[in-house]
Amino acid sequence: MRGGGRVKKIAGRLGLAGLLGLLVAWIALEAAIRATPVPALGPQPATPVVTDRRDRPVTVLATPVAREAYPGKLREFGKWLPLATVAIEDHRFWHHRGVDWHALTGAALRNLAHGRVISGASTITQQLVKISSPPGPRNFGVKAREALAAGKLERETGKEQLLEAYLNRLDYGNRRIGPEAAARAYFGKSARDLSLAEAIFLAGLPQSPHRLNPWKHPQAAFARYERNVRRLAAEGLLPGKVTADFLLAAPPKISRHYPVNEAPHFAELAGRGATGRVVSSLDLDLQKTVSQLLREHLADVLAENVRDAAVVVIDNRTGEVQALACGGDPRHAAINSAVQPRSCGSTLKPFLYLTAIDQKALTAASLLPDTPDAITETYADYDPQNYSGHYRGPVRLREALGNSLNVPAVVTLSRLGARNVHEILRGWGLQFPDTFDASGAGFILGNARVTLLDLAGAYAALARGGVSCAPRLTPRQLLETRRVASPEGSAIITDVLCDNAARRTSFGAHSPLQIGPRTAVKTGTSSGFRDGWCVGFNKTHTVAVWAGNLDGTAMSEVLAVRSAAPLWAAIMRHLYTLGDEPVPGLQESETLRSVQVAAETGLLPREGEPTVGEWFLAGTEPTEKAATWYADGILQLPSEYTHWCTSPQNHLGARVREGGLKILFPREGSTFVFNETLTFSQQTLALQGSSPHCEWFLNGTRLEKPLLPLQRGTWSLSAKAGGETAAATFVVE
Repeated sequence: MRGGGRVKKIAGRLGLAGLLGLLVAWIALEAAIRATPVPALGPQPATPVVTDRRDRPVTVLATPVAREAYPGKLREFGKWLPLATVAIEDHRFWHHRGVDWHALTGAALRNLAHGRVISGASTITQQLVKISSPPGPRNFGVKAREALAAGKLERETGKEQLLEAYLNRLDYGNRRIGPEAAARAYFGKSARDLSLAEAIFLAGLPQSPHRLNPWKHPQAAFARYERNVRRLAAEGLLPGKVTADFLLAAPPKISRHYPVNEAPHFAELAGRGATGRVVSSLDLDLQKTVSQLLREHLADVLAENVRDAAVVVIDNRTGEVQALACGGDPRHAAINSAVQPRSCGSTLKPFLYLTAIDQKALTAASLLPDTPDAITETYADYDPQNYSGHYRGPVRLREALGNSLNVPAVVTLSRLGARNVHEILRGWGLQFPDTFDASGAGFILGNARVTLLDLAGAYAALARGGVSCAPRLTPRQLLETRRVASPEGSAIITDVLCDNAARRTSFGAHSPLQIGPRTAVKTGTSSGFRDGWCVGFNKTHTVAVWAGNLDGTAMSEVLAVRSAAPLWAAIMRHLYTLGDEPVPGLQESETLRSVQVAAETGLLPREGEPTVGEWFLAGTEPTEKAATWYADGILQLPSEYTHWCTSPQNHLGARVREGGLKILFPREGSTFVFNETLTFSQQTLALQGSSPHCEWFLNGTRLEKPLLPLQRGTWSLSAKAGGETAAATFVVE
């Protein structure tokens, strides 16, 4: 009755017009609330966490929004932080419906008294609407819409959900978003373990994250803490018997704690596009060991101007990357050198020779010419050199690959077709950033650029017997495989790469490549000593190492066996201590045969001649007898060995087979262009014949020297030696 009387009394005072006015205002307010859009709260800010294969945290990835953000449930923030935040920001939060009219009235009166805005009286719900809306100008209309949206949001969402969403979006400074990130950064603990003092301290920071930054402005942050403690005490909001004096006498101790960052370059690749937790393929223990070995190696080679390095370790069975480490010059710390394309040196040669074996163009016993003029007929303008400057003449393929000889590789490339081989190598997962035309035939010696990660993947495919798959960074990443070479051909090339005797001439018997257990390995050094590579594998893992300088400067004249191989060997030895298995030896089968061949020629041996064991694809075993290459016990070589046979490097005492005089340069039908900007003396052809004792004739006129200055016209060149004649016609335009 008393309530009804009060309503009648108010109605009497307002009158009918007043009641109608209130009703219209209420209806208008209700309509405005219903019509106001509520910002979609959506996913709460989160920084992806990349873990290793055992779900141990590896790296927290920063986002454009936050360096750290770990959204959680309200119950995960402990007892004190939600309590302190509500007490400081909106102590009537649990009772109002989105707008605190009492606080709003008080704020309006204070603002009028001071003649400026000193208090906004925004509730937690209003602030949640604000931080969830696109940024824009602040005015009365915007504030009004926020109030209406807050009212609507309170009708649709529970109080605990609103507080949880609000806390997860708060900026606590230093790009730490949410209570969990703030508690870890400033106190090194989880939000659930915060003390009351620590909770009050954190609750004050979002009011001005920059000005109250605890790391940059600790005095301002602690001044705000003291103010909030006294305010809570004055309003009776401190729990139990806790007093302001107690909290001020023992303020929280701020420290700096940074998120875990064990493998940032790997995590950047594995976590690309991720929004939450990423369980990766990384083995954190192996990653730490590899990183430490990398640092030690760089310290050891610093005097040789080797400042940067990278390592990739792949599980051969799964294709998963278990370690990826980069290090060196601090100026390059942000660069992932494992995915930077670099000149690949000689690291592609195994795939070239494997292609030749699979196509049955060569066998591991085939003789190849290692001479300075072996490819002049095919590549007249290309002059590959061996690093040693020494040429061994006829070498078996096994020796050519083991000793990483350049000329035999280019000869093999010419027989298979350079463009064709370039395309085949792409099938191994080598994503050359440059076209074949940009690299030319020199790609096989390092003109082409590759990434360490791709190269490791290609060698892992060789370790799998010619089955290729892209390196995998997470176990969930789709495993797509395809056969790119025969298992038998892959086994033969792997056997060569395991053969320490095959590389002894170039590397010695006790190089870092010889680590004991049967392990395949190949090095590569780019021109100008800018890149050193060492890639190899056992049955279990593939390890790839790059060393050099990311700024492009050259190392001291140091080969890969020094710049990269010692690090590779150290990692391989560590893997063997963990239980890795060596490369298994080859076994004869219907498709793989073992034959004793002549050591000098790779053919069926003469009686009593030194032999070596060699492996062949079934049907490619040698049938020619070495005896056909000898006369009076002296090795007889084809004409392409002419200059080598007459040089001091002819350690075999070999001779060139009689007959067949040829003009090696210029070739028949060649065309040359006369350059007006050069003098005549700068434009001279050096004539070459298959005999070192040629007499030369130009248009029938004898030349005193085997040198020919260019002149425009069509020219007939002839050579005479030992009663034989050869001729060639060429044009100068």
